[in-house]
Amino acid sequence: MTGNSSIDISVANVWLSYRAFRKGKKPSRAIIEFESELLENISILANSLRGGSYCHGSYTHMIVNDNKRRDIAVASVRDRVIHRMLYDYLVPIWDKTFIYDAWSCRKNKGLHKAIERAQLFMHKYPDVWVWRADITKLFDSVDKNKLMLLLEKRITDPTALWLLREIIDSYSSYETSRGIPIGNLTSQIFANIYLNEFDRFMKHTLKPFAYLRYGDDWLCFAGSQSELETMRELAKGFLNTELGLNIHPTMNLIKPVRAGVSYLGIDLWPNGRRVDAPARLKLYANLSFHNVSSYKSLLAHHYSGKHIVRFEWVVSKVIDN
Repeated sequence: MTGNSSIDISVANVWLSYRAFRKGKKPSRAIIEFESELLENISILANSLRGGSYCHGSYTHMIVNDNKRRDIAVASVRDRVIHRMLYDYLVPIWDKTFIYDAWSCRKNKGLHKAIERAQLFMHKYPDVWVWRADITKLFDSVDKNKLMLLLEKRITDPTALWLLREIIDSYSSYETSRGIPIGNLTSQIFANIYLNEFDRFMKHTLKPFAYLRYGDDWLCFAGSQSELETMRELAKGFLNTELGLNIHPTMNLIKPVRAGVSYLGIDLWPNGRRVDAPARLKLYANLSFHNVSSYKSLLAHHYSGKHIVRFEWVVSKVIDN
């Protein structure tokens, strides 16, 4: 697919987008209501697209506290069908432009593989230095006009551009010209499109030994502390000037690879890794009969056999209680 491809707004594709949106989701009240008149709702939605009358609705908000407090904006089922349609339209156009080492929200990538890749770099470059950093409030800080300009580089279809602008303008954070909602499926690829500019600057202009990014978190490897400090200043300037973003003041560390680094909830060294202390505490605090298998799978990726035995002992106490 090229940027000249037109988005398909037929009834058939709206139906396929609904099926893709619905897959794997539990039947919430909003989904049940939409499905009570499913064919009519699909038809109305498709007609609004063809007639140019579609308008994105408002969001409901919920606060999630995991590693940090986050405001998750949730769109209506009707609007999330359009998000899915746009996501499936954008991925074939943009994914091929991303660097190999952008690991979030991409097919055949993901969290575990990002950690494996980081471990590979730690093992390959044990005698160099690593810079670990992330962005302050990435989703709230995305410049909407800059994002549209980036989208327009590869998309010319007026219907697709209209829908993209409708979704981008549907949400406001602390500043009307900035912000995309964490809860939207489209925001995942928007973030990758936005940070692709930074990825390419890091890889092709600064040219470190290695660089990888997952979400707004990255690792960068170079031969010395002074080299990384120079790269950090150049990267900071690029982010601020070109994208209006800032590096998090505390998640911004340069250290020897041999000293290890905490990345994506994992403590990494050249020849080993473990789930870091905050992640372990959260895991054990939330442990229940229903999530044992997923937590055990997480630990199995990053722990030795003796730690799995210890985990199973904790599980037995949870089940006994």
